[in-house]
Amino acid sequence: MMSIRYLSLSLLTLLAACSDAPTKAKADPAPAATEKFTLAADPGAAVSVVQAKANGAKDMVTVAGRVYDITKGFALIKLMDLELEYCGQVNKEDNCKTPWDYCCDSKEERMAKSLLVEARGADGKPLATPSIAGLRLCDKVKVTGKLIVDEHGNPVLIASGWFQVERPELPDDINWPQ
Repeated sequence: MMSIRYLSLSLLTLLAACSDAPTKAKADPAPAATEKFTLAADPGAAVSVVQAKANGAKDMVTVAGRVYDITKGFALIKLMDLELEYCGQVNKEDNCKTPWDYCCDSKEERMAKSLLVEARGADGKPLATPSIAGLRLCDKVKVTGKLIVDEHGNPVLIASGWFQVERPELPDDINWPQ
């Protein structure tokens, strides 16, 4: 009795999987919380990540860099200085499956040339969100906002907006983590 039910359920599942009906791709939940940070136009002149960190706290700054890391579940990203090349940026035959992680560079160099960026809500805390509107790892961006130094002495850019300058062409077989 149990095996007939199991067989029937298996056949129904198999038939549904093999149907010619078009399937909808599961869309990411709308990152509505971060859409307001997407700038419609290029904000203009920008300083590098390294220069922004050297300049220290500022009420308004625009920083150019590449999206190096996106914190899952929050509107937190790390920008990498454009001077540091991502894996495969120059050597296209590199075949790196995670070009955004800058794995060819030392941890010390990555830390020295990266900057934390936070999009905060009205409560002053980083926004909780499933994804960040319009941004993907390796994107070249300009981020405007207030550069502060946190209680641990780390520079943090509190974003008022970001603009995607370019999305690099990467191999189709790259599995994006977000």
